[in-house]
Amino acid sequence: MSYEDPLVIDSDQGRIRISEGIIMTIAKNAVKDVEGIVSISGGFPDKVTSLFSRNTTTKGGVRIQKQLDHVTLNLSLVISYGVPVPHLVEQAQQKVKKAVESMTEIHVEEVNIYVHDLKVT
Repeated sequence: MSYEDPLVIDSDQGRIRISEGIIMTIAKNAVKDVEGIVSISGGFPDKVTSLFSRNTTTKGGVRIQKQLDHVTLNLSLVISYGVPVPHLVEQAQQKVKKAVESMTEIHVEEVNIYVHDLKVT
């Protein structure tokens, strides 16, 4: 079995390679307008980090994990105090998945959210 990179797309004119950084930028911009998200930053706890394989790249609160035919995205968020967390997280997950898939045609299997801090505004 050969390993296929989900960030490489074959087209009639040749191959297209999309960098992990582009995927991370799309994910960050997708949640900018979600009311209640203060920022995408911070790290992931050691127990969460140990779940990732070596096909993982992390930058500025976004972690991308490449699999054979898809990617999994993990975001570390700071949210506003008092915002219903499940609703906010679900909205962020939907926006990230839709944005990445529509802009890159790369299948996003999961968008996992780690809320690591609350800010009182």
